[in-house]
Amino acid sequence: MSEIEWDDSLSVGVDLIDEQHKMLIEKLKDLSNDLRKGHEQDKILKTLGFMIDYTDFHFTAEEKVMAENDYPELEDQQQQHAEFKATLDNILLDLREDGPTDELAKSINVFLLNWLITHIKGTDQRLGTYLNEKGLAK
Repeated sequence: MSEIEWDDSLSVGVDLIDEQHKMLIEKLKDLSNDLRKGHEQDKILKTLGFMIDYTDFHFTAEEKVMAENDYPELEDQQQQHAEFKATLDNILLDLREDGPTDELAKSINVFLLNWLITHIKGTDQRLGTYLNEKGLAK
């Protein structure tokens, strides 16, 4: 697994959002590591459950900031967030049906981490720029 670590290239310039992104990256890494190391399914389900709950919390907070500040890309963000949450739900179903598999670990590492990094560096950084230009960041 190629380790993804937080660095300044992932910052959106909004402290609250950056801190939440750090947590999302760490939890995705934890989930991938749990699967790769063959941890018990209950532990993996617990990590995934936290990930699902935290993702929902983060996306709700992010969308609230966007709505309160008339962010023009809100609808696009909501669609992207819904797709990510649906993928997490599918991973949960796969885990419950098939147990921890190498394929599941790879999908988490490749798809979810890449999706999150791409989303942060594109869509979320545009949000950070928008909020900073309006003097609303930090």
